[in-house]
Amino acid sequence: MTSVSLTCNYIVHHFRRVLTTLFLGILCFGGLSGCGEKISEHGHTLNLTALSMIEIGRSKKADILDALGSPSFEGAFDKQKLYYLSQTMVEPVAGANTTKNRNIYIFSFNAKNVLQTIDLIDEKSGLNVVHITEKTRTTGVNLGVFDQIFSNLKRNQSSD
Repeated sequence: MTSVSLTCNYIVHHFRRVLTTLFLGILCFGGLSGCGEKISEHGHTLNLTALSMIEIGRSKKADILDALGSPSFEGAFDKQKLYYLSQTMVEPVAGANTTKNRNIYIFSFNAKNVLQTIDLIDEKSGLNVVHITEKTRTTGVNLGVFDQIFSNLKRNQSSD
């Protein structure tokens, strides 16, 4: 062997080693980056400036809708209430979602749509909701993958 071929072999071997190390580093970094907790926000984030301009006894329902936007939901039995919900959920690695922060602003109006009260319910004063992960059993037919495919094909052929 010549010194040129030995030099080329050394360069190729060194290049493969660098690429392998780089690939394993990226793979490990990518795997570890997915191991953080997930934070998700739901609902409305109320603008404190707009909220400070709302006056009890003077502001009307239309003023609040203009300032804060459409509510998260309205009262089912009492149409004179608007609810704005803001919630932050945290899902740790291999864990269940937990509520980090929850605020429900309740705006109550009189018959003339003038604001009467503003109530705030946070995660400490609200009810604790238990998340159930079990599935409800139902009676019926348990179909396998092939059964589902063939039953869908039969439906499509019968409708033609």
